[in-house]
Amino acid sequence: MLQASAAPTSVSQTPSCDLPSRLLNGTTLKRLTYYRRAAEALRYAWVRLPAPTRLEDVGSHVGMTSAAFSRYFAEKIGLKFSHALKILRVEHALDHLEERDCSIEHLAYVSGYSNGCSFARAFKRVLGQTPSEYRRSFLLLR
Repeated sequence: MLQASAAPTSVSQTPSCDLPSRLLNGTTLKRLTYYRRAAEALRYAWVRLPAPTRLEDVGSHVGMTSAAFSRYFAEKIGLKFSHALKILRVEHALDHLEERDCSIEHLAYVSGYSNGCSFARAFKRVLGQTPSEYRRSFLLLR
């Protein structure tokens, strides 16, 4: 499982980048408030969902090469940028799962995945359950 909080809680935001964050853990959020380039990179990816996010584009956006940015993000934040992006995409999907009745394929698309299988796999890796299981448990709690 990726470095995410065990279960979604109330939304908190990082002052430097305004990322909704029910899934990124507290340590990661603190680091993002301190390392503004890393926070800006995640914000850049977040506002462009569902468009694909290339490391070269993100690195360029924050004034670094893709290799330098990749090293910087991993060293300063404590997880790979691709893992953080996966967590943000699942976060984005949670908003849709909780507010709308839509298919898993549609959720995959609006969260930046090309198909439902890769989305469901990523979702399960981050939260420990499939999108369908999460939706059922969420509806039971309402």
